[in-house]
Parts: sequence; C-alpha cells; structure tokens
Amino acid sequence: MADRWVKTNCLLASATAFWLTALSPVPAIAKGVSYSLALVASVQLVQESRRLIIQDARRAALAAMNQELEQTEFALHTQQQEQALYEVYGDAPTYQEEVDRELKTSLEHLYKEPSADRTEETSTSTSDEKAFYLAVKSLLEVKGETYVIEQVLKMGGRRWEEGKQWLQQILQQGRQNEWD
Repeated sequence: MADRWVKTNCLLASATAFWLTALSPVPAIAKGVSYSLALVASVQLVQESRRLIIQDARRAALAAMNQELEQTEFALHTQQQEQALYEVYGDAPTYQEEVDRELKTSLEHLYKEPSADRTEETSTSTSDEKAFYLAVKSLLEVKGETYVIEQVLKMGGRRWEEGKQWLQQILQQGRQNEWD
C-alpha cells in the first residue's frame, strides 16, 4: 500500500518537475523532451492512481464485509442463546398436571370461602393467607396474570381493573410478610 502511494507521489513530482523544466528558458529540444517526459509521467500517474483507488475500494469493501460478518455472527449467537433460554423457560408449564390441578382447587376453595372479603384484604387466618398468596404466585408463574384475574378471582371484563388491584394487594401483602 505504501509503495503505491510513494510511486504515485514520485510520479506527481516528476510530472511537475518536467512541466516546469519545459516552461523554463531551455533549448527547444530540451523543452520537447521535458514535455514528453511530463506527459509520460502524467499518464503513468493516472494509471497508478486508478490502481490505488481500486485497492482502497477493495480494502473498504473487505472491511465492510468483515464488519457485516461479525454483526451476523453476533446476531446468530444471540439468537441461539435466546432459543436455549426459551427452551429452558418457555411456555411449557413448570408444574406437573396434578400439582397444577391441586393449586387451582386450592385457589378456588380459598376464593369461594365465605370469609373472604374481595374489596379489602382477606380476613382469613395468616396460614390461609400465606397459602393463598403462594398459590396465586405459583399460578402467576405458570398461567399468567390474565388467567389468575379471570379464572381464580373471577373478575374479568368490566371488573378487570378491580381484579388487577386486588391481585396487586395480594402480592404486596405477601412481599410485606416475606412469604416468599
């Protein structure tokens, strides 16, 4: 690379020197030779400049392709990691069917209990509140917020916001009492 730049700069200096020599007060034969050499040096300068431009363009294209290759490799690696995480933590329930069924039954029983107050905190004993909190938290992990609000708390539709607030109260109470 440096050789091409040196050659290009030498040809430029030679062409300039020959041109200036031809313009100086020298005999006619010297002027003719200087003009000829200046013309030859200029033609070679143009050819060498083209090669230099092509070489620089190739180097820039290779750098861009390498950068794109690195970004693609990074994206593929990230996608593979996301796929592995999805396989580990995917949609598949983390509980067996019988445990899931038992949690649902427990939650339904706690919900249908007459002593439960749906607008305020529950008025059941501490152990029942803890069991209810743990069951709600487990179902949240498996089924999600929508399922708990609609199926367990039975507050879907127009009562969605009220159900969401009640769920937040249950979760907050569990965190405050450190039932995790």
